[in-house]
Amino acid sequence: MSRILIEKARKRLERETGTIYTPLEGRLRVALAFPRPYSLGMSALGFQIVYGLMNSIPGVACERVFLPDASDLKEFQRSRTRLFSLESQTPVADFDLLAFSVSYELDYTKIAQILDLAGLPVFSEDRDESHPLVIAGGPCATFNPEPLAEIIDAFAIGDAEELVGDLVDAIKKSGNKNRDDLLGELAQVPGIYIPRFYTPKYNEDGTFAGMDVRSPAPPKVTKRIVRNLNDYKNTALILTPEAEFSNMLLAEAMRGCKRQCRFCVSGYTGLPPRPRDIPKLPEGERVGLVGSAVFDHPEARAICESLTKEGREFSISSTRVETLTDELAQMMYQGGQRTMTIAPEAGTEALRKVINKPTTDAEILEAARMASDAGFPRLKLYFMVGLPGETAEDIDGIVNLARNIASEYPSLKVQISASCYVPKPWTPFQWCGMAPEKELAKTLSKLKQSVAKEKHIEISSESPRSAYIQAWLARGDRRLGKVIAAAASLNGNYARAASDLGIDTDFYALRIRQQDEVFPWDHIDLLVRKEYLWKEYTRALESKVTSPCNVGSCARCGVCG
Repeated sequence: MSRILIEKARKRLERETGTIYTPLEGRLRVALAFPRPYSLGMSALGFQIVYGLMNSIPGVACERVFLPDASDLKEFQRSRTRLFSLESQTPVADFDLLAFSVSYELDYTKIAQILDLAGLPVFSEDRDESHPLVIAGGPCATFNPEPLAEIIDAFAIGDAEELVGDLVDAIKKSGNKNRDDLLGELAQVPGIYIPRFYTPKYNEDGTFAGMDVRSPAPPKVTKRIVRNLNDYKNTALILTPEAEFSNMLLAEAMRGCKRQCRFCVSGYTGLPPRPRDIPKLPEGERVGLVGSAVFDHPEARAICESLTKEGREFSISSTRVETLTDELAQMMYQGGQRTMTIAPEAGTEALRKVINKPTTDAEILEAARMASDAGFPRLKLYFMVGLPGETAEDIDGIVNLARNIASEYPSLKVQISASCYVPKPWTPFQWCGMAPEKELAKTLSKLKQSVAKEKHIEISSESPRSAYIQAWLARGDRRLGKVIAAAASLNGNYARAASDLGIDTDFYALRIRQQDEVFPWDHIDLLVRKEYLWKEYTRALESKVTSPCNVGSCARCGVCG
């Protein structure tokens, strides 16, 4: 092993607080992997929550693994050091279980890269009892595991809080069974998906036709939902100055969202929306409140007021315009936040109705007024280009809205963040095709030119190429596994990997689906009825707005009834 890498890991540990050290000997050894560098992984609350859950189980020792930084990667390669865990610097290949947290499609190649750095075969069929069992959880693993199905042995579908305990119990009870028998036991755990028991079928035109399922796996794998999240810890365990949110204590305030914006995968896969109690937090720490819609929390005002009275710094990632008040804006500013962030998503009220985010221009201007009055120097506006039904007027609307805010409130620096819309599984827009890459690039160029001379307006944008790759990975099937592995060996060159393997990525990204098409994720049951999503799609085409879900008295989508 490289002494340079070992010393860096130990110094990194010295800067942490809250690290868990559990002897590996005599325990089920779990390497919890985040397929990005340390600074990003330590800012991922879900990753930290699972780390705490695993280490709370008797007889389990869980340590962290990250994709090396670019400079470290060169040292790994130079010294031929195998990837190791952070806490004890134990080679990943020596663990019993390698568990990935997967939240972003472009991380798929990094999973293959981590396996290779650890000296493990990338494909599941090439691993045996001498290798760790490789599992994956997180948003991407839940909404469509198929692109990774030839790489991952087992997927955890849904909330982790109860699932990880059942997973560990099943592994412990299996004893020294061979790999196939162990996976057979795991296939019977609710919420665990074992791809090797499911054989995909395809139509002559290349579209997905369904799965042949072998016993003991169920025809559908139903996601796990924890109804009472307050039984579980909701804060990060470890603080470090190296995290992207340096020394900030992350606390989950809400899981799920009731708004049902038609483009948002987490708005449907995270149903039902569940607020969490915010316990007394350690003194002196900066706090980051995490959730899709923090101000939908019934106690949001009281939480912010309590933090303000304590003189605590706190941050909220994004604010729903309809829930913002002058009082909340002022408390956010007092809490140290200096950028107010809102997400109109579309440039006109008409297109916002299509995506079921019916915020008016007047409400957005009022939010800008609140930010200005509270003293915020910056207002960040999130928009998407390439949304279904988008016209030139909608793009002009982004520019006009930003100009109106900058003119009306000159103390605000307006920052436009423009991303490219990517159709995702489990949303009403899963039947849509993505806008072509060249069209998206042209639209973004127009946006930038329109505000280039505006003194108080800045703009940043996402790469259309990256968005296009996300689209075909998000809606892909098992045939993409070899593309992912090949792209990993080509330093992330997806285009070349797909071309070499004869895969038409436009087929996945740009093609419009028919109502009766079978999707590669249809054997995963997230409880949201497919017919409900189609109904929402048709309502979008008619520019009809759907009201937020009312948990406890509504059963329209299928999750609660």
